[in-house]
Amino acid sequence: MFKKEVVCLEIGSSKLRVIVASEGVNNTLKIKELASREYDGYFQSEFVDEKHLAPHLFELFNSIDFKRKKYFKKLYISLPAEMCKVVNSTASVDIDGLGKATKADVDNLHAQAIDRAGVDGSEVVSISPIYYAIDENTTHQPVGKKGRILSGEFSIILCEKVLVEKLNNIFADLGFYNVEYLSEVLCGALFTIPQEERKEGAILVDIGHLSTSVTYTKNDGINSLTSFSIGGGHITNDLSEAFDLAYEDAERLKKMVAISVEADSLDYYDLPSVEGRIQRIPQSDANAVVSYRLQAIASAINQCLIMQGINLSSYVPVYLIGGGASKIKGGKDFLSKCLGRNITLGRAPLPGKDKPEDAIIYAIADFALKNCE
Repeated sequence: MFKKEVVCLEIGSSKLRVIVASEGVNNTLKIKELASREYDGYFQSEFVDEKHLAPHLFELFNSIDFKRKKYFKKLYISLPAEMCKVVNSTASVDIDGLGKATKADVDNLHAQAIDRAGVDGSEVVSISPIYYAIDENTTHQPVGKKGRILSGEFSIILCEKVLVEKLNNIFADLGFYNVEYLSEVLCGALFTIPQEERKEGAILVDIGHLSTSVTYTKNDGINSLTSFSIGGGHITNDLSEAFDLAYEDAERLKKMVAISVEADSLDYYDLPSVEGRIQRIPQSDANAVVSYRLQAIASAINQCLIMQGINLSSYVPVYLIGGGASKIKGGKDFLSKCLGRNITLGRAPLPGKDKPEDAIIYAIADFALKNCE
Protein backbone atom coordinates (compact mmCIF):
# COMPACT_ATOMS: atom_id res chain seq x y z
CA MET A 1 0.00 0.00 0.00
CA PHE A 2 1.29 3.48 -0.93
CA LYS A 3 2.32 5.47 2.11
CA LYS A 4 1.73 9.21 1.99
CA GLU A 5 4.80 11.32 2.63
CA VAL A 6 5.14 15.10 2.46
CA VAL A 7 8.00 17.59 2.53
CA CYS A 8 7.07 20.96 4.06
CA LEU A 9 8.85 24.25 4.67
CA GLU A 10 8.01 26.75 7.40
CA ILE A 11 9.06 30.35 6.77
CA GLY A 12 9.43 31.66 10.29
CA SER A 13 10.42 35.16 11.39
CA SER A 14 13.81 33.92 12.67
CA LYS A 15 14.13 30.35 11.37
CA LEU A 16 13.51 28.31 8.26
CA ARG A 17 12.37 24.79 9.10
CA VAL A 18 11.84 21.74 6.92
CA ILE A 19 9.92 18.63 7.92
CA VAL A 20 9.46 15.30 6.15
CA ALA A 21 6.49 13.42 7.58
CA SER A 22 4.14 10.56 6.88
CA GLU A 23 0.93 9.28 8.46
CA GLY A 24 1.38 7.49 11.77
CA VAL A 25 -1.07 5.36 13.72
CA ASN A 26 -4.23 6.94 15.17
CA ASN A 27 -3.94 10.14 13.09
CA THR A 28 -0.48 10.96 14.40
CA LEU A 29 2.53 12.13 12.42
CA LYS A 30 5.58 10.04 11.79
CA ILE A 31 8.51 12.43 11.55
CA LYS A 32 11.25 11.27 9.22
CA GLU A 33 13.30 14.49 9.09
CA LEU A 34 13.17 17.80 10.96
CA ALA A 35 15.81 20.48 10.44
CA SER A 36 16.09 24.23 10.94
CA ARG A 37 18.36 27.10 10.03
CA GLU A 38 18.44 30.61 11.45
CA TYR A 39 18.20 33.53 9.03
CA ASP A 40 17.38 37.24 9.13
CA GLY A 41 13.62 36.76 8.79
CA TYR A 42 11.15 39.23 7.30
CA PHE A 43 9.69 42.62 8.13
CA GLN A 44 6.31 43.82 6.88
CA SER A 45 6.11 40.97 4.34
CA GLU A 46 9.60 41.62 2.89
CA PHE A 47 12.63 39.42 3.54
CA VAL A 48 15.27 41.36 5.48
CA ASP A 49 18.17 39.85 3.51
CA GLU A 50 16.61 38.58 0.31
CA LYS A 51 19.87 37.89 -1.54
CA HIS A 52 20.95 35.36 1.09
CA LEU A 53 17.58 33.59 1.31
CA ALA A 54 18.42 31.10 -1.46
CA PRO A 55 21.78 30.05 0.07
CA HIS A 56 20.11 29.55 3.46
CA LEU A 57 17.44 27.37 1.88
CA PHE A 58 20.04 25.40 -0.08
CA GLU A 59 21.99 24.66 3.11
CA LEU A 60 18.80 23.75 4.97
CA PHE A 61 17.69 21.21 2.37
CA ASN A 62 21.19 19.87 1.96
CA SER A 63 21.23 19.17 5.71
CA ILE A 64 18.59 16.48 5.10
CA ASP A 65 20.26 15.30 1.89
CA PHE A 66 17.07 16.06 -0.02
CA LYS A 67 18.27 15.15 -3.53
CA ARG A 68 19.75 11.76 -2.73
CA LYS A 69 16.64 10.87 -0.73
CA LYS A 70 14.43 12.23 -3.54
CA TYR A 71 12.55 14.68 -1.31
CA PHE A 72 12.33 17.26 -4.11
CA LYS A 73 9.32 15.80 -5.97
CA LYS A 74 6.85 18.18 -4.30
CA LEU A 75 7.24 20.86 -1.66
CA TYR A 76 4.56 22.42 0.56
CA ILE A 77 5.49 25.94 1.68
CA SER A 78 3.69 27.77 4.47
CA LEU A 79 3.37 31.52 4.05
CA PRO A 80 3.39 33.61 7.24
CA ALA A 81 0.55 35.94 8.17
CA GLU A 82 2.50 39.08 7.19
CA MET A 83 2.71 37.81 3.61
CA CYS A 84 -1.01 37.07 3.32
CA LYS A 85 -4.37 38.75 3.51
CA VAL A 86 -7.86 37.36 3.96
CA VAL A 87 -10.89 38.28 1.88
CA ASN A 88 -14.36 36.99 2.77
CA SER A 89 -16.71 36.19 -0.08
CA THR A 90 -20.19 34.67 -0.48
CA ALA A 91 -21.60 32.78 -3.44
CA SER A 92 -24.51 30.57 -4.47
CA VAL A 93 -25.23 28.11 -7.29
CA ASP A 94 -28.34 26.26 -8.40
CA ILE A 95 -28.36 22.52 -7.86
CA ASP A 96 -29.58 20.72 -10.97
CA GLY A 97 -33.31 20.15 -10.36
CA LEU A 98 -34.20 18.98 -6.87
CA GLY A 99 -31.10 16.86 -6.81
CA LYS A 100 -28.11 16.31 -4.61
CA ALA A 101 -25.16 18.65 -4.35
CA THR A 102 -22.08 17.23 -6.05
CA LYS A 103 -18.37 17.97 -5.81
CA ALA A 104 -18.70 19.81 -9.12
CA ASP A 105 -21.33 22.09 -7.51
CA VAL A 106 -18.91 22.82 -4.65
CA ASP A 107 -16.08 23.54 -7.10
CA ASN A 108 -18.36 25.93 -9.03
CA LEU A 109 -19.30 27.64 -5.77
CA HIS A 110 -15.62 28.11 -4.89
CA ALA A 111 -14.85 29.52 -8.36
CA GLN A 112 -17.73 31.99 -8.08
CA ALA A 113 -16.59 33.09 -4.59
CA ILE A 114 -13.08 33.75 -5.93
CA ASP A 115 -14.46 35.72 -8.89
CA ARG A 116 -16.55 37.85 -6.55
CA ALA A 117 -13.60 38.50 -4.25
CA GLY A 118 -11.64 40.29 -6.96
CA VAL A 119 -8.18 38.82 -6.57
CA ASP A 120 -6.34 40.57 -9.43
CA GLY A 121 -2.61 40.78 -8.77
CA SER A 122 -2.82 38.14 -6.06
CA GLU A 123 -2.30 34.41 -5.86
CA VAL A 124 -5.05 32.38 -4.18
CA VAL A 125 -3.36 30.39 -1.42
CA SER A 126 -6.53 28.74 -0.12
CA ILE A 127 -10.30 28.96 -0.05
CA SER A 128 -11.97 27.60 3.09
CA PRO A 129 -15.62 27.45 4.14
CA ILE A 130 -16.91 29.49 7.04
CA TYR A 131 -20.22 27.77 6.29
CA TYR A 132 -22.13 25.94 3.54
CA ALA A 133 -25.89 25.95 3.21
CA ILE A 134 -28.35 23.84 1.23
CA ASP A 135 -31.36 26.11 0.80
CA GLU A 136 -31.68 27.55 4.33
CA ASN A 137 -29.95 24.75 6.20
CA THR A 138 -26.28 25.13 7.09
CA THR A 139 -24.08 22.07 6.75
CA HIS A 140 -20.44 21.13 7.24
CA GLN A 141 -20.40 18.73 4.28
CA PRO A 142 -22.76 19.65 1.41
CA VAL A 143 -21.92 16.86 -1.06
CA GLY A 144 -24.81 14.42 -1.25
CA LYS A 145 -27.33 16.72 0.46
CA LYS A 146 -30.63 17.41 -1.33
CA GLY A 147 -31.86 20.89 -2.16
CA ARG A 148 -32.27 23.57 -4.82
CA ILE A 149 -29.58 26.14 -3.95
CA LEU A 150 -26.08 25.62 -2.60
CA SER A 151 -24.56 28.69 -0.98
CA GLY A 152 -21.71 29.53 1.33
CA GLU A 153 -19.38 32.06 2.87
CA PHE A 154 -15.66 31.58 2.37
CA SER A 155 -12.37 32.91 3.57
CA ILE A 156 -9.96 33.35 0.68
CA ILE A 157 -6.31 33.72 1.63
CA LEU A 158 -4.22 35.68 -0.86
CA CYS A 159 -0.56 36.45 -1.42
CA GLU A 160 0.97 38.92 -3.87
CA LYS A 161 1.88 37.24 -7.17
CA VAL A 162 5.22 39.03 -7.23
CA LEU A 163 6.28 37.30 -4.01
CA VAL A 164 5.06 33.89 -5.21
CA GLU A 165 6.94 34.27 -8.51
CA LYS A 166 10.08 35.25 -6.61
CA LEU A 167 9.82 32.20 -4.37
CA ASN A 168 9.00 29.94 -7.33
CA ASN A 169 12.28 30.96 -8.98
CA ILE A 170 14.28 30.24 -5.83
CA PHE A 171 12.74 26.80 -5.37
CA ALA A 172 13.09 25.94 -9.06
CA ASP A 173 16.83 26.58 -8.72
CA LEU A 174 16.84 24.07 -5.86
CA GLY A 175 15.08 21.50 -8.04
CA PHE A 176 11.51 21.98 -6.74
CA TYR A 177 9.27 22.48 -9.76
CA ASN A 178 6.12 21.26 -8.03
CA VAL A 179 5.33 23.55 -5.10
CA GLU A 180 2.12 24.33 -3.25
CA TYR A 181 1.67 27.28 -0.92
CA LEU A 182 -0.23 26.97 2.34
CA SER A 183 -1.45 29.51 4.87
CA GLU A 184 0.45 29.23 8.15
CA VAL A 185 -2.44 30.61 10.21
CA LEU A 186 -5.05 28.36 8.60
CA CYS A 187 -2.92 25.26 9.23
CA GLY A 188 -2.29 26.39 12.80
CA ALA A 189 -5.93 27.12 13.57
CA LEU A 190 -7.23 23.83 12.16
CA PHE A 191 -4.55 21.85 14.00
CA THR A 192 -4.42 23.43 17.46
CA ILE A 193 -7.99 24.61 18.06
CA PRO A 194 -10.60 21.87 18.65
CA GLN A 195 -13.36 21.73 16.04
CA GLU A 196 -16.13 22.29 18.58
CA GLU A 197 -14.52 25.59 19.59
CA ARG A 198 -13.94 26.67 16.00
CA LYS A 199 -17.63 26.04 15.35
CA GLU A 200 -18.51 28.92 17.66
CA GLY A 201 -15.43 30.97 16.75
CA ALA A 202 -11.99 31.22 18.36
CA ILE A 203 -8.92 33.47 18.36
CA LEU A 204 -5.41 32.26 17.51
CA VAL A 205 -2.50 34.48 18.57
CA ASP A 206 0.92 33.55 17.19
CA ILE A 207 3.77 35.52 18.77
CA GLY A 208 6.99 34.66 17.00
CA HIS A 209 10.49 36.14 17.11
CA LEU A 210 9.84 39.26 15.02
CA SER A 211 6.17 39.01 14.14
CA THR A 212 2.75 38.51 15.74
CA SER A 213 -0.51 37.51 14.05
CA VAL A 214 -4.06 37.62 15.37
CA THR A 215 -6.57 35.34 13.66
CA TYR A 216 -10.29 34.91 14.20
CA THR A 217 -11.27 31.48 12.94
CA LYS A 218 -14.77 30.13 12.36
CA ASN A 219 -15.47 26.51 11.42
CA ASP A 220 -12.86 25.56 8.80
CA GLY A 221 -12.09 29.10 7.64
CA ILE A 222 -10.32 32.29 8.68
CA ASN A 223 -12.82 35.06 9.29
CA SER A 224 -10.22 37.80 9.73
CA LEU A 225 -6.46 38.20 10.06
CA THR A 226 -4.13 41.00 11.13
CA SER A 227 -0.43 41.03 11.96
CA PHE A 228 2.31 43.34 13.15
CA SER A 229 6.11 43.22 13.19
CA ILE A 230 6.79 42.85 16.92
CA GLY A 231 7.71 39.63 18.72
CA GLY A 232 9.89 37.96 21.29
CA GLY A 233 13.08 39.21 19.64
CA HIS A 234 12.10 42.74 20.62
CA ILE A 235 11.95 41.65 24.28
CA THR A 236 15.49 40.32 23.94
CA ASN A 237 16.60 43.58 22.36
CA ASP A 238 14.97 45.57 25.20
CA LEU A 239 16.89 43.54 27.79
CA SER A 240 20.10 43.98 25.80
CA GLU A 241 19.73 47.77 25.76
CA ALA A 242 18.47 48.10 29.34
CA PHE A 243 21.39 46.20 30.89
CA ASP A 244 24.08 46.71 28.22
CA LEU A 245 24.22 43.01 27.37
CA ALA A 246 25.35 41.10 24.33
CA TYR A 247 22.33 39.77 22.45
CA GLU A 248 23.17 36.16 23.40
CA ASP A 249 23.35 37.14 27.09
CA ALA A 250 20.03 39.00 26.81
CA GLU A 251 18.45 35.88 25.33
CA ARG A 252 19.73 33.85 28.28
CA LEU A 253 18.37 36.44 30.70
CA LYS A 254 14.95 36.30 29.03
CA LYS A 255 14.85 32.55 29.71
CA MET A 256 15.59 33.22 33.40
CA VAL A 257 12.99 35.98 33.88
CA ALA A 258 9.87 34.92 35.80
CA ILE A 259 7.36 37.77 35.68
CA SER A 260 4.90 35.63 37.61
CA VAL A 261 7.08 36.03 40.71
CA GLU A 262 6.97 39.32 42.59
CA ALA A 263 10.56 40.37 43.26
CA ASP A 264 11.89 42.70 45.95
CA SER A 265 14.89 45.01 45.81
CA LEU A 266 17.33 42.34 47.04
CA ASP A 267 16.43 39.72 44.42
CA TYR A 268 18.79 39.24 41.47
CA TYR A 269 19.22 37.06 38.42
CA ASP A 270 22.78 35.71 38.33
CA LEU A 271 23.50 35.80 34.61
CA PRO A 272 26.54 33.93 33.26
CA SER A 273 27.85 35.98 30.35
CA VAL A 274 29.51 34.81 27.15
CA GLU A 275 32.78 36.09 28.66
CA GLY A 276 32.49 33.67 31.57
CA ARG A 277 31.70 36.16 34.33
CA ILE A 278 28.54 36.40 36.42
CA GLN A 279 26.48 39.56 36.14
CA ARG A 280 23.85 40.33 38.75
CA ILE A 281 20.66 41.75 37.23
CA PRO A 282 17.97 43.12 39.59
CA GLN A 283 14.92 40.87 39.17
CA SER A 284 12.42 43.71 39.55
CA ASP A 285 14.13 45.73 36.79
CA ALA A 286 14.38 42.80 34.36
CA ASN A 287 10.78 41.82 35.06
CA ALA A 288 9.66 45.39 34.39
CA VAL A 289 11.45 45.48 31.02
CA VAL A 290 9.82 42.23 29.90
CA SER A 291 6.40 43.21 31.26
CA TYR A 292 6.50 46.59 29.51
CA ARG A 293 7.07 45.00 26.10
CA LEU A 294 4.48 42.26 26.69
CA GLN A 295 1.97 44.96 27.65
CA ALA A 296 2.71 46.74 24.37
CA ILE A 297 2.19 43.48 22.45
CA ALA A 298 -1.11 42.89 24.29
CA SER A 299 -2.24 46.42 23.40
CA ALA A 300 -1.42 45.77 19.73
CA ILE A 301 -3.36 42.48 19.86
CA ASN A 302 -6.38 44.35 21.21
CA GLN A 303 -6.04 46.89 18.40
CA CYS A 304 -5.98 44.03 15.89
CA LEU A 305 -9.27 42.71 17.23
CA ILE A 306 -10.78 46.20 17.01
CA MET A 307 -9.48 46.61 13.43
CA GLN A 308 -11.06 43.30 12.49
CA GLY A 309 -14.39 44.84 13.52
CA ILE A 310 -15.52 41.83 15.49
CA ASN A 311 -17.45 42.32 18.71
CA LEU A 312 -16.11 39.36 20.61
CA SER A 313 -17.16 38.52 24.14
CA SER A 314 -14.49 37.82 26.74
CA TYR A 315 -15.56 34.17 26.66
CA VAL A 316 -14.34 33.53 23.11
CA PRO A 317 -11.46 30.99 23.37
CA VAL A 318 -7.97 32.39 22.80
CA TYR A 319 -5.06 30.11 21.88
CA LEU A 320 -1.43 31.20 22.03
CA ILE A 321 1.29 29.63 19.89
CA GLY A 322 4.83 30.60 18.90
CA GLY A 323 7.88 30.98 21.11
CA GLY A 324 7.86 34.78 21.47
CA ALA A 325 5.84 34.85 24.70
CA SER A 326 4.88 31.27 25.56
CA LYS A 327 8.44 30.45 26.67
CA ILE A 328 8.58 33.35 29.15
CA LYS A 329 7.74 32.19 32.68
CA GLY A 330 4.40 33.80 33.45
CA GLY A 331 4.12 35.28 29.94
CA LYS A 332 0.83 33.60 29.05
CA ASP A 333 -0.84 34.63 32.31
CA PHE A 334 0.45 38.21 32.00
CA LEU A 335 -0.99 38.50 28.49
CA SER A 336 -4.25 37.00 29.73
CA LYS A 337 -4.49 39.69 32.40
CA CYS A 338 -3.69 42.47 29.90
CA LEU A 339 -6.29 41.22 27.40
CA GLY A 340 -8.94 40.39 30.00
CA ARG A 341 -9.33 36.96 28.41
CA ASN A 342 -8.42 33.43 29.35
CA ILE A 343 -5.59 32.13 27.18
CA THR A 344 -4.81 28.50 26.42
CA LEU A 345 -1.47 27.41 25.03
CA GLY A 346 -1.97 25.99 21.54
CA ARG A 347 -0.26 22.64 21.25
CA ALA A 348 0.12 19.98 18.60
CA PRO A 349 -2.16 17.08 19.63
CA LEU A 350 0.78 14.71 19.33
CA PRO A 351 2.56 12.82 22.12
CA GLY A 352 5.88 14.44 23.00
CA LYS A 353 5.46 17.22 20.41
CA ASP A 354 3.33 19.70 22.35
CA LYS A 355 5.52 22.80 22.62
CA PRO A 356 3.62 25.92 21.44
CA GLU A 357 6.69 27.11 19.51
CA ASP A 358 6.57 23.90 17.43
CA ALA A 359 2.83 23.95 16.73
CA ILE A 360 3.10 25.44 13.24
CA ILE A 361 5.67 23.05 11.77
CA TYR A 362 3.56 20.04 12.76
CA ALA A 363 0.36 21.81 11.68
CA ILE A 364 1.78 22.33 8.19
CA ALA A 365 2.73 18.65 7.87
CA ASP A 366 -0.69 17.53 9.14
CA PHE A 367 -2.52 19.81 6.68
CA ALA A 368 -0.37 18.71 3.77
CA LEU A 369 -0.90 15.00 4.53
CA LYS A 370 -4.67 15.44 4.80
CA ASN A 371 -4.90 17.39 1.55
CA CYS A 372 -2.24 15.80 -0.66
CA GLU A 373 -3.27 13.61 -3.55
